[in-house]
Amino acid sequence: AWYEVEIVDRLGAGDALAAGLIHGLLDGDLKKGLDYGAAMGALKHTIPGDLPWVTADEVEWVLQGHGLRVRR
Repeated sequence: AWYEVEIVDRLGAGDALAAGLIHGLLDGDLKKGLDYGAAMGALKHTIPGDLPWVTADEVEWVLQGHGLRVRR
């Protein structure tokens, strides 16, 4: 999956992608990991700072096709 993102801060996006990938791999599901990684990396671009302050619910929201506008 790919996401069109207005970048607020790109710092930490690669780490967020890796974290999502690891999440899926720990569940034994490569596709889930790649999907989670892409969503987490995209979400991280919308957050200032170097930490991806996102919840699993927010990642699921994006994966369901609701876009990157998460409710906080």
